[in-house]
Amino acid sequence: MALSKGLAGVIADQTRISSTHNAILSYAGYPINELKDAPFEEIVYLLWHGQLPSRDELAAFRFELVSQMALPYETVQLMARIAREPQHPMSILRTTVSLLGTTNDVKRDEPPRILGKMLAAIAAIIRIRNDQPIKHAHRQWGVVENFIYLFSGKRPTASEVKMLNTVMILHADHEFNASTFTARVVASTQSDYYSCLTAAVCALKGPLHGGANEQVFHMLETIHHNHQDPVEFVNQRLVAGDKIMGFGHRVYKNGDPRAVILREIAKTLARDTDNMAYFDLQEQISQVMAEKTHLHPNVDYYTALIYHCFNLDAETFTPMFAACRTAGWLAHIIEQQARGCLIRPSSEYVGQTNRHYPTGKEENAID
Repeated sequence: MALSKGLAGVIADQTRISSTHNAILSYAGYPINELKDAPFEEIVYLLWHGQLPSRDELAAFRFELVSQMALPYETVQLMARIAREPQHPMSILRTTVSLLGTTNDVKRDEPPRILGKMLAAIAAIIRIRNDQPIKHAHRQWGVVENFIYLFSGKRPTASEVKMLNTVMILHADHEFNASTFTARVVASTQSDYYSCLTAAVCALKGPLHGGANEQVFHMLETIHHNHQDPVEFVNQRLVAGDKIMGFGHRVYKNGDPRAVILREIAKTLARDTDNMAYFDLQEQISQVMAEKTHLHPNVDYYTALIYHCFNLDAETFTPMFAACRTAGWLAHIIEQQARGCLIRPSSEYVGQTNRHYPTGKEENAID
């Protein structure tokens, strides 16, 4: 069998959830450009059921999701302790997701309840880290409006809801990415939802996957606060062989279609929140990267600035990614479990062969 590093180009299975065929992202057959302004709840329904809901189905689904955006008392008590520890928020989220699978009746927890809890947990982690009280969802509001309120403590404007709604849709799913495939591997063993999600969170934490958005903003901060020339900064990093985070994608060789949409949101938010200095840096960096490497911004590049404009600190950017991607993770867990097929690939052994245990060695063993 031919070896493919990182499983690049390998078709591991089939899915009806999302596709990047011909570098066009689609959910259940609908191109992302046509879905970006739909209600987030509608896209979650589409990912889970493979079809768009009717008006009544959407209203009922929205109410169900919002009503589940709460955490059990014992979970909150334990989170209040672990979330104050000096560790990365993704480590806190990993422990929290695992905790949710032990303090509740796992068999009763279905995807709507789990998604609601995940959103509430991520918002709670942000609040606790900032020494702020945990907020409670308003059942008459939508999921995105509630989520912003839960992590910020303020009711967002209609414009803020609309923009984050689009961000959450664009991050909701992306076929067999690293964290989703990790979740599917665990799901293939018929493990429970929380075990699958815990594994997905662990994979998302890495800087080459979900953690890239955090690294993008650290780069912008370094350039901005040190008054560095962005072109010179990039050139120096490239000469040193360092990776510029937020650029390039294994699937999208001519540019990530999500980044095109996110760029406009980042620009609007930067203008509205007095953060245009960061956006201008991004424009200069993306231009020199295109000229020097022919690489284009990916989904992480502009998301970093967007989250900053929502007054989030860089360490919480990846948990925000998890808040969006949980919808897709759950869709893939459901699909994989229904397959009933264990994922167990083969490997190519490249170590030494024809080695033999020394005769008589057992005689020298210590009694």
